[in-house]
Amino acid sequence: MTNIRRSVVKRLVRGQMKSPPIAKASAYGLGLMGYRGYQIANLADHAGVVLAPVFEAGESRVAAPRSFGKDTELLTRPLPPIRPVLLEDVTAKTGSSFIYKKHNVLLPDEMYSKLDRISLVTNSGFFFQDYFVTKHEKTDDIPQGICAFGHGDVNWYHWLAEILPVISLTQNLPAEFDDYPLLLPETAEKIPSFRQTLDLFRGNREVVILRDDTAYRIKRLIHIPAPVSGPFNMRDHMWPVPADYTQNVGVVQQVRDTILNALGIAPDRDSPKRVILVRPPRARSYNQDEIRTAAEAREFEAVQMEKLSFREQVSLMHNADVVIGPTGAAFANTLFMRPGSQSLVWALREYSGGCFFSNMAHVSGCEMTYCFVEADEPIISTFDAFGASYQLPVDVFSHHIDTVLARSTTPGDDARSMITG
Repeated sequence: MTNIRRSVVKRLVRGQMKSPPIAKASAYGLGLMGYRGYQIANLADHAGVVLAPVFEAGESRVAAPRSFGKDTELLTRPLPPIRPVLLEDVTAKTGSSFIYKKHNVLLPDEMYSKLDRISLVTNSGFFFQDYFVTKHEKTDDIPQGICAFGHGDVNWYHWLAEILPVISLTQNLPAEFDDYPLLLPETAEKIPSFRQTLDLFRGNREVVILRDDTAYRIKRLIHIPAPVSGPFNMRDHMWPVPADYTQNVGVVQQVRDTILNALGIAPDRDSPKRVILVRPPRARSYNQDEIRTAAEAREFEAVQMEKLSFREQVSLMHNADVVIGPTGAAFANTLFMRPGSQSLVWALREYSGGCFFSNMAHVSGCEMTYCFVEADEPIISTFDAFGASYQLPVDVFSHHIDTVLARSTTPGDDARSMITG
């Protein structure tokens, strides 16, 4: 888009917020140019009908990543009851937490309250000041449903930590909404682990799979505030800190317990006790072969999670005494480890405040330690970090893993039971 065209689009978007004649003319002009424009607003300020709570008042517990020699830092605060809202005449699309209503793009409170820190860059449009502009998209109509999608819904961590807890809470909706289907991304149908976890929590509720390339006009949409949240992407030169996160520990513990019970996970003496998570060459490459050799010399068994069924993944993590590896979505399965187990994660130094996996470890009772490394090239954003390569010095790794092993003990059978508080 040229600067002149962008300037015209901005003026037309602002015009939509003015008197009815100007608003109508501005919307018409935007339409002719192939765009729609919206003003950014907080979903909490535009709620429709507030429904009965689906979860009682609780507590957020956020565990900061802990490096060697540091004490555990736990941020706690009370949380109000989780109250869904019923929105009417909105538009939404999978892969995004944005909900469009008239001339507003409604952001969940955890995003709206951090607009000075998070990045809202998207492939479907652009932001300027308090406005968002997007191109016309193919649309379809849905009479009613429950929002079970959002930013990162194709990623295993975001599915397990953020989307699945919402799905679990739909079981507590009033009976009058029993015929509201779950509105889900295509990955919920295509990826076995997504589909298998969905089946554990959907109950008898129908599902509607939303196509990735289509925006949906939804007559009546139930939106459940996320029990777990954290920044998806940050502005340049900004990095996540523990205060950016919320984790309703009661909801997450219920998810953990439900999965372990439903799958019948039990002690397995033949399952590997020392595991290093490996992956094919991809973004965030590092000297994996050297680290793997050093780990295998210490009797670690290399495992590629993508090759296991979901139940095999859960059983592996639950029965392991020590799990190590680079930061990545597979570490979301730390949620299923036993109290007193150990894990070592290496990550870019910029993510020393990123609480994705340390939060999961806190719920399971796993003692997670971080080793922070430097990127090979300077990075200024979370976009850069996604593809940044690095080196983990073998001597540093060896020192860290030997320290972990020295303090690791094999929990007794009583520690294999699931925590519930």
